[in-house]
This record gives sequence, structure tokens and C-alpha cells, in this order.
Amino acid sequence: MYSYAGWNAATYIVGEIRNPQRNVPKAIALGTLLVTVLYLALNATFLNAAPMSELAGKLDVGHVAAEHIFGVTGGKIMSGLICLGLASSISAMTWLGPRVLHTMGEDMKILAPLAACDERGVPVTGLFVQLAIVITLLLTASFNTVLTAVQFSIQLGSFATVVGLIVLRVKQPDLPRPYRCWGYPFTPLLFLAISLWMMVFLMLDTVTRDASLYGLGLILLGWIIYLISPRTPRSA
Repeated sequence: MYSYAGWNAATYIVGEIRNPQRNVPKAIALGTLLVTVLYLALNATFLNAAPMSELAGKLDVGHVAAEHIFGVTGGKIMSGLICLGLASSISAMTWLGPRVLHTMGEDMKILAPLAACDERGVPVTGLFVQLAIVITLLLTASFNTVLTAVQFSIQLGSFATVVGLIVLRVKQPDLPRPYRCWGYPFTPLLFLAISLWMMVFLMLDTVTRDASLYGLGLILLGWIIYLISPRTPRSA
């Protein structure tokens, strides 16, 4: 599921997008469709190129499959191309992540330092905080632990967001809604059911339970900060 993370990232920079009411839904729909097709095609290629026994338990399945298709040298070249592709994802999240921290700093007084920007509007404080978090994770945990913990917290955050959508529909039915939820209420309920199943699976599995608890702890820490922090008044 982590491979699909980021499908909703366009919402993080909605304030920097022209005509967001039209372009944000289009970007999310078309982007998710394109990534899904490419991801499934790539996995089909991996499964057809190499025996399952050689792929099982491997992180570098792309390298294994490429060796079977192009040979040893071709496998090394493909690994290099995969690294370049990952660099684009890192670049995107380097842009998006600090904007989330910047908005948190604008909303909560206890996190106000995160709202600091330079003269060009770049949230420099959020950028360095994100860098510090990444370095801490890399130095204190394994790749699998970080992957599971982050994925669990992302899934739980998405779950809570969709629950909030339903609650707002019930409590504030007349609230202006420039973005419409297609298929409501069936699509959000389906999303919640699948998300809940995945989180329960991660918590019950002995291999991923501890890392999932770390992810749960991150969400609880954010919740505590949210509860104790005074809100920053927004201008009309």
C-alpha cells in the first residue's frame, strides 16, 4: 500500500495551484489512474521475468527481474535508473512535506515556528524539521520498521480524514463544498473498510506489530499536540 502513497499529495499544495477547484480533482484522478496502470504493469513484468522463488523476500525485485531480462550489466543499469526515479519522489516530498508543517504552524500556536518562511515564501523551518525527522528515522530504525511505521500512521491519518468528511456532512450539511466526494457515501465507506482491514492486519501480524505501534504513537503524539495547543485565529 505504501507504493501508492502520495496519490492525494496535490491537496498539500492547493494554495499554490491555479484554479484548484478544477485542477486538483483532475490531478488526483488522472495521477492515481496513471500510477495504478504503471504499477500493475511493472509488477506483471517482474513476475513474468523472474521465478517467484528469487523474488520472495527481496527488496530489490527490480534488480532481480532486470538481471533475468538484460543480464548482469543490464541489471546494474536498471538499478541506477530506479534510483533516479526515486530521486523524483524525494524531490516531490521535499517540496510538499514542509508545506504541511507550515500549515500546521499557521493553525496552532504551539507549532508557530514551523510557519516561518524566507523572503521567497519557502517554509525553511519546516524543511529543516523534516530533514531532522528523516535523519532520525534512518539512524534509529531499519528500513522495514520505518516503512511499516510510516505507512500505518499515513493510513490512520487518511482514515481519520475520511471519517471527518462523513461527520461534517452530518453536522454541517449546508457548509460550502467546492470539492465534491464522488460516490458518497459508498466510496468513503469502502475506503474506511479497506483501510481498517489493513491496519488490523498490521497490528495482528507479529512481524509488523511493533512498527505499527510506533506509527500509532506518532499519531497519538500529534493528537495530544493538537488538543493542548491554542488555535491561531484566521483572518476572514
